Amino acid sequence: MGKEMALNLAKQRDDELSKLQFTVYDMNDANISAFMKRAESDGIAKSTDIQAASDLTTIAGANPDFVVTSLPTCEASEIVVSNIVNNLPPSSGNGCLFIDTSTISPAVSKKLHDQVKSVSPDHDYVDSPVSGGVKGATDATLTFMTGCSSEESFQKIQPLLKRMGKAVLPCGASGSGSAVKLCNNAALAAQMIGICEAMSLGDSLGVDPQVLAAVMNVSTAKCWSSEVNNPHPIAARAIGSGASANDYEGGFGTALMLKDLNLA
Repeated sequence: MGKEMALNLAKQRDDELSKLQFTVYDMNDANISAFMKRAESDGIAKSTDIQAASDLTTIAGANPDFVVTSLPTCEASEIVVSNIVNNLPPSSGNGCLFIDTSTISPAVSKKLHDQVKSVSPDHDYVDSPVSGGVKGATDATLTFMTGCSSEESFQKIQPLLKRMGKAVLPCGASGSGSAVKLCNNAALAAQMIGICEAMSLGDSLGVDPQVLAAVMNVSTAKCWSSEVNNPHPIAARAIGSGASANDYEGGFGTALMLKDLNLA
């Protein structure tokens, strides 16, 4: 998801962000290469100054206005945010605004907010995890659930997040975005398991998967897991979306969902 989000963020637009330099970083060099190739083939690199950082210290040394992260675990968020904020040049008044779109523990979000603010009151940290899956990241239709203790910071992040999504929803103070995301994913997990079982039952009873999905999507079983990301390959191909339509490539990993449920 991070790659698709970054591509949408880097697309040139006539707004206040157009003059900012865009820097990407990933521990895996292959991911950076894939991103740069996509940016080139999509024409993004022609209009946007895109740099690839060699490490987190390089990012900090560039004195960024914003740092947007999309990471798989609490530990990863702590390492990345800590390494950058502790190596930033002394603040000259503007500070650095961290936007963490990772799904992590609300307690860790609050901890990182306090850590960032302790380095300089000019810095800020906002937890803003996303919903919408890989398709939402690709289509720039994500929903951002935002925990932010400063109205000024909330206004500052709007232009960035709206490049990547359709809705930026304030959820309360620091940590509340992460809390809302865990609640959402707890419901999503139950929803997806129910749709998987129903589609499997349909197979065993000899029901056409396309017919079953079509009926469910105009009935009380209708939900994101049946309508957008149906787990049955035949139904998903008929709908025209979902990881199962592409041999389960590009979907949300079960290990990550298990991580979210354990956090909840």
